Amino acid sequence: MSGAMSIVITGYGMICAVGEDAPRVWQNLVADRTGIGENTIVPRPGVMSDRAGQVRSLPEPDRPLRDRSLRLGERALAEALERAGIADSGYRTERIGLSLGTSLGAARQGERFQRRWLSRGIEHTHARELLEYPLHAVADSLAAQFGIEGPRLVHSNACAAGSVAIANGFELVADGLADVVLAGGLDPLAYLSFGGFSSLGVLSARNCAPYTRSDGITLGEGAGFLVLEREETARRRGAHVVARLLGYGLSADAYHPTAPDPRGRGALEAMRQALRMAGLDGRDVDYVNGHGTGTPANDAGEIKTIKALRDVPVPMSSSKSMIGHTLGAAGAIEAVVSVMTLEHQRIHPTYVPPDATAQESFAALEAAGRVDVVGSGARDLAVDVVVSNSFAFGGNNASLALGSPEPAAETPAVRPPAVLPREAVAVTGVAALAGGAASMAQIDRAVAQDAVPATERVGVWAGHDYPVSRAATAALRAGLNPRSVRRFDRLGLLAAHVTRQLIRDHGIERGELAGCGLILATSTGPLETIQRFQGGLLTDGAGDSRLFPNTVMNAAAGHVCMAFGLHGPTATICSGWTSGVAALHLARQTIRNGACSRVIVVAVDEACDALVAGYSRFPGFLTTDVARPGRDTGVILAEAAAAVLLERTDGPGASARPPLVRIDGVGMAGGAQGPGRMGGPRACLRAYRAALDQAGIGPEDLSVVVSAASGRGGIDAVEKQALAELGLGAHTRILVPKAATGETQSAAPLIGLGLEAVRAGGGRALISGLGVGGSHQSLIVRP
Repeated sequence: MSGAMSIVITGYGMICAVGEDAPRVWQNLVADRTGIGENTIVPRPGVMSDRAGQVRSLPEPDRPLRDRSLRLGERALAEALERAGIADSGYRTERIGLSLGTSLGAARQGERFQRRWLSRGIEHTHARELLEYPLHAVADSLAAQFGIEGPRLVHSNACAAGSVAIANGFELVADGLADVVLAGGLDPLAYLSFGGFSSLGVLSARNCAPYTRSDGITLGEGAGFLVLEREETARRRGAHVVARLLGYGLSADAYHPTAPDPRGRGALEAMRQALRMAGLDGRDVDYVNGHGTGTPANDAGEIKTIKALRDVPVPMSSSKSMIGHTLGAAGAIEAVVSVMTLEHQRIHPTYVPPDATAQESFAALEAAGRVDVVGSGARDLAVDVVVSNSFAFGGNNASLALGSPEPAAETPAVRPPAVLPREAVAVTGVAALAGGAASMAQIDRAVAQDAVPATERVGVWAGHDYPVSRAATAALRAGLNPRSVRRFDRLGLLAAHVTRQLIRDHGIERGELAGCGLILATSTGPLETIQRFQGGLLTDGAGDSRLFPNTVMNAAAGHVCMAFGLHGPTATICSGWTSGVAALHLARQTIRNGACSRVIVVAVDEACDALVAGYSRFPGFLTTDVARPGRDTGVILAEAAAAVLLERTDGPGASARPPLVRIDGVGMAGGAQGPGRMGGPRACLRAYRAALDQAGIGPEDLSVVVSAASGRGGIDAVEKQALAELGLGAHTRILVPKAATGETQSAAPLIGLGLEAVRAGGGRALISGLGVGGSHQSLIVRP
């Protein structure tokens, strides 16, 4: 386990095709009842299968007031909170965090917006349809609904998102940023995913049959949440501990955009990493809740991986066989199922459809005896340790190790790695671009000269055009492998370019890259690609299969891992403009936990036409001329990418590169005002103070503040009031880089780390991060 910290699970909730709450889901899973049937809520044109794991108890009106994803999430989250007794726990709302995984979020809202755009023109669309559409807005909505004011993170590692969210929830509690974290995932059935998987030809025409027929997936929907707390405080308040989160493992295949590595090396490493963190090995595992999608490549690869885990076959089963593949919710729902497996000491079966092919394949598996797929009824078994697996597009692997509520009496079989102190990890390299400023040096000059960032104008409709800042495409391609570049969309190209720049400028050797992790941050992800793919789907009833792999938020991370051979821990964070801070924190924690010695953090966002069009629907948000932070002129959107190298700086595996800056403090807080709103300065101020507290300093010790102001009055005013209330020293300089770079979105905090002005004075700097919807995250750094 991570140091002496014991993280326990005191509540859970879920909803999916076989039940509207956890007890009903469990009852149907152990009874081997499938919830897969006809899809009645997603359009059929261009879709190769009518099968779906649909939540029948949740009706879908023609014009829903709230997106389906939110209604699913609210049910599961309410159940988890009630089971854990959080309302009577005494926890302050600002110490309760939310770590959410999703692949689609409110994609159904986005589809409605785009349909109107295509049929009537952008000027006739409704801005309110966009408020819930960005992935972070789903978390903003849930936070408002339940009054959650602690750290707020959104993860989108495709099918592994829910598991990564739980892993990051562990770290928020372990690092003292929250007392309790509600960690889980959600995803609805949506036309985007049906059309996408149809374009790849991987939907089963029948009900999916993981590990047996393996002829394709069946899409499902649902939500699942766990309540994570420190054991000491949970016991003190009299909470009922249902299980322990013993450890987690993250890895990258660096193999293919959609297919898993057939050797299973990344998946096996994720499982072993989770077990090492827990002080366990493969012999200690009693059950594996498998990824079990039903595609030939996934099923064959996973079976090979499970066989390598230990000498004797370990019992395994697939929850997806009865509920379908719930994408970003899958890892969270399956984690809840794993907790209930520990609670009931019973393993649910893999549903084997009655067709001859599936039945004969299952009989052959049983006869071979090399793998123990539980089928033909639930199995009662003493279960102390469960591994829950999620393997996603882009070669992203995530495994969770969960254990019984009481700690093991015997000495751990494997000595878990000691948790490093925070100061043992430092930033040793930074590279960046912001629109026309093609390097960190050029950004420095632009900030010093108060340059105007705009490089071109985008026309949205007659009489409405806006300045934006973009990079030269030819320069982005330079030095990259042309064969790799063919697969990149704009977001992937930006990410790969800045990663290459970091590797080149800081002399990172190929041998150092193999075990290196990659944490990617993005505010809106590959929005241009999503709009192009979904536009084809809506107009022609068919999506372009070449585009679909790049519509997932973690596609850029997968491309970077493949291009540079990165196999270490990977995750993609989509928490809006504050995503860069969250990515730096998770990267530091994975190094501290001994998962690797170095991590590259990449923050990247487009300033594509679709993004400009969307923001244009909010009057005054974009400037038509020049952006002046603090003067309510409106903002200039800038495409930007920044890469930061974090490394261990002492002990085994320590880097020889000297630190550029050290991160002394991280602060995260959230408002509960809902999506699209900023609220007052209180949450922003709490994020500042939390970072200062972790650094052990006061505001008078700051020499520089890197402001997040970019020209939108309502946003800039929140930061200005918070800084005024913080009480800075008279000597503190306020740096406003977005006057020269434009709004660089998730890259802004990473660019702030690299500014010469931050390092030149030798003192401590506060890097301010805030985003629409009320997420506030900040850093304290020093040279």
